[in-house]
Amino acid sequence: MRSKTSAGSEFAMRRHPRLASAVALFAMAGGAGAAQPPADTVALEASRDYLVGAAVVSSAPQLGSDVEQRLRLRPIWAFQLGRFRFATSGASALLSQGRQSVDTGVSTVLAGNDRWSLSTSLSIDEGRSWDDDAAFRGLPDVRATLRGRVGANAALSPRWSYSVRASQDLLGRGGGLRLDHGLNYRHPVSSQTHWDLSLGAGWANGTYGQTHYGVAPAPAAATGVPAFAIGSGWDTVSLGWRITSALSRHWVAYGGVGVSQLQGAAARSPLVGRQTAYGATLGLAYRNN
Repeated sequence: MRSKTSAGSEFAMRRHPRLASAVALFAMAGGAGAAQPPADTVALEASRDYLVGAAVVSSAPQLGSDVEQRLRLRPIWAFQLGRFRFATSGASALLSQGRQSVDTGVSTVLAGNDRWSLSTSLSIDEGRSWDDDAAFRGLPDVRATLRGRVGANAALSPRWSYSVRASQDLLGRGGGLRLDHGLNYRHPVSSQTHWDLSLGAGWANGTYGQTHYGVAPAPAAATGVPAFAIGSGWDTVSLGWRITSALSRHWVAYGGVGVSQLQGAAARSPLVGRQTAYGATLGLAYRNN
């Protein structure tokens, strides 16, 4: 299996009115939040912080794939311009070390304080092609799409926090709706170092499930893959441990391990090989501030 990506443009805006509406709403949300920003976010919102680095990642290409574990070198970066933040997933915790969290893609904080926050973001959800898999070649590809997210974080105690994020396919490409929940425990080792233990669980509606794990009767008949229908439900659980340390004012390092597992009907899909995936990451990054 291989991933496919897509990028927006003015031409795409004209062809996809949903995309144009989503970007407009996102900009309006950022503007509305700027009218009365929380006192503890003003300094960060007015900055132009950036971060660049690299991470060595060992993981399977996709949860449910039979492809062997791969070792890859990935760039990580993040920067902030006014209220808007742009980040790859590996850079989120590093740019926010001692600050507010940063979502993957482009994001902005709508409201919050030191106990809770409400944010919104846009990100590209990579598609999936079956061309390189002889067993599933001929099945419809999962098209890349733009996902809009709304997330809430709450501090339950000085060390425990809870988060929930809803993400919706904004282009109507079968991406559907997802709800991802997370419970996190943070243990400070020193003023510059801490480790996090995180437990996650994901729920998806029937549209998402059928696109990613279902097989419609027509392609099933054409390829010989058994037809499979799936509705909404919990589809993933995950457990991760990560340590982050500020080596100096500008240099930050992190490392972590994790495991994810498919659940319920998704785990029984004929498209799924390994139901459990393991991963490990080691990264180093430079930030300007």
